[in-house]
Amino acid sequence: MNSLELITLGLLGLIAYSSIYIIASVSLNFQFGYAGIPNFGLLFSIAAGAYTTGALTGRLAMWYYGIGNDLDYIMDNTKIITMLNSKLSNDPLGGIFLLLITILVAMLVGAILGFIASFPAIRLREDYLLMMLIAMGEAVRIIGTNYTPLVGGTLWVNVPNLFAWTGLYSPYVIVIMMVITAILVFFFIQVIVSSPFGRLIRAMREEETATVFLGKNVVKVKIIVMMVGSSLASLSGVLFSLYTGSVIASGFTRVDWTFWPWLMLLIGGKGNNIGALIGAISVVSARRLVIFIKHDFEAIFPFSVVWLEQILLGLALIFFIIFRPQGLLPEKPTKPRGINYKDIASNILKKK
Repeated sequence: MNSLELITLGLLGLIAYSSIYIIASVSLNFQFGYAGIPNFGLLFSIAAGAYTTGALTGRLAMWYYGIGNDLDYIMDNTKIITMLNSKLSNDPLGGIFLLLITILVAMLVGAILGFIASFPAIRLREDYLLMMLIAMGEAVRIIGTNYTPLVGGTLWVNVPNLFAWTGLYSPYVIVIMMVITAILVFFFIQVIVSSPFGRLIRAMREEETATVFLGKNVVKVKIIVMMVGSSLASLSGVLFSLYTGSVIASGFTRVDWTFWPWLMLLIGGKGNNIGALIGAISVVSARRLVIFIKHDFEAIFPFSVVWLEQILLGLALIFFIIFRPQGLLPEKPTKPRGINYKDIASNILKKK
């Protein structure tokens, strides 16, 4: 493999992981940055999307093509996926159909988990809510790791290449699809937070009691926010599984899929989607750079460089919490629609 191919693969990986984490950080920003719900259980939504992809897509493709009925999906997974990829290489409509069904089901599962998680969110204080949501994320990971029929338990399952019909261009098409999905999620959240509902969740974040006195159903709002945020976060798990071509249950840890998105949000700035986007791209770029070069500095550090990423994660969190809690791009005041501040100012000056 020449240097050009290595650079191309590196750029593809950077774009792919940036897209995945942009979705995760923007959905977290919607829940915490705008609504004030500290979702430290982001893992359960992302893992749910990945587990749905690993458990459903291959089995659905087997039914769709009518093959492998005499095989065990987990134990004969490699053989089954090879057969499915052969079929998908000549069936673009089948691949698109399976992709859409996988995304819809994953988002539905994410919404259901968000609905379940909303009940402690409306009853517990922030500190207890943090522990409860972390526990939910760990519960989903433990189920995936120990329940073998889901995604292979301690092993893994391969995922069919739904873009096999594009041939050698398959990796590029998958990355393009990931970028498009990230853009759609970003603008979808931006539209929501720019609407009257966006102002409502900000009001709930700033002063929940006053919002209740104004006649707003805060409980219902929190349920909607958790369901929408979790549904969108599940897309990160779907895209990650399609990009890597497999689902490994033990790979979905709270460090990778909760703490890193939180760092991205804190660096970029909560309550600001552009900040969340910049934070995601910055952290993914820095993290991949560290992964590539950390072994060159192994003789310098008094500890194994395997832990360098986690150490840098902790140091970055401490630094931004202490010195820059508002992030690189602080939240801007919301301008209500239909109000022209220049006209108001000029009228005031005329009266004077």
